[in-house]
Amino acid sequence: MTAELVPRGGGELAFPPGLLGFAQDATMSWLLSYDSPNTRDGYRRDLAMWFDFCRETGLDPLQARKSHGDVYKRWLDLRAVEKTGKAVPPATMSRRLSSVSAWYDYLVDEEVIDANRFKGTRRPKLSRNHSETTALTLAEARQLIAAADSDHGPARLRTSAFIRVLVQTGVRIEEAVSADLAALGYERGLRSLRIVGKGTKPKRRRLPVETGYAIDRYLEDRARRAGVEVSQLTGRIFVTDTGGRFYRSSASELVARVGRQAGLSITPHVLRHTWASIAAELGADSFEIKDALDHESMDTTMRYVHSGRLLERDPSQLVASALE
Repeated sequence: MTAELVPRGGGELAFPPGLLGFAQDATMSWLLSYDSPNTRDGYRRDLAMWFDFCRETGLDPLQARKSHGDVYKRWLDLRAVEKTGKAVPPATMSRRLSSVSAWYDYLVDEEVIDANRFKGTRRPKLSRNHSETTALTLAEARQLIAAADSDHGPARLRTSAFIRVLVQTGVRIEEAVSADLAALGYERGLRSLRIVGKGTKPKRRRLPVETGYAIDRYLEDRARRAGVEVSQLTGRIFVTDTGGRFYRSSASELVARVGRQAGLSITPHVLRHTWASIAAELGADSFEIKDALDHESMDTTMRYVHSGRLLERDPSQLVASALE
């Protein structure tokens, strides 16, 4: 089975033929039931992929059963292999199946269908501490910051500040790009950054001295080019060269580009894992790391912490050294 349809990016959700009326209304209500725009967008992308499969195979989504879910898994793997040469990672596969199943659960609640027959689709087994994201080492993180400081062009100070915010505080990329200038402040003599986490939960994070200095240099340069004082700047902390909105997609591309300049293949999420891993290595308390990352579960935090230390903690070298 070939994959000629491409999963859609941002924008409206394209429904398969036949999925009309109340089913469409229920679907949009389901997406809007989530407070976080990023959560809504994630579910929309996963559902768009399922709709691509339904269109390609001629399946009416409302008639889907477990057997269709099993075929869907193979279809996803084939598309991934054609595009990247690798099958879909287990955690990603599990998330995509869970998203579709959650949609069907909502349709059941709204009496669009009488039962969720997709729910029985077998999902990959995941270790409690499993993570497909590998954190950077301390040396690699320093290498990344050096590459950011060596960036060129009118946005070089923004690059330096933005990379530092991600690596040195561990905030989510959407939290960094959406932070307003009013979010910068002081509390008990310490600089702080107010962010809005998942589910629109406000949270105040400590802003390290080095991070604050990089932001100050960027804002001073931004104000100078705009011909105003820093205190007269408005809007978000990070903007484009022309003062426009700095979108998450552009920020992700920036992270990837600076990573390549440092000889690293990274995503913004890698930097969040990196912060957690380095914090743990330096002796930070696990509960403090969990709170800083705004995790609901300690299991999630431990996946972040373990991801950067699997090779270092592997006992193989101990055994080999004893045998040689």
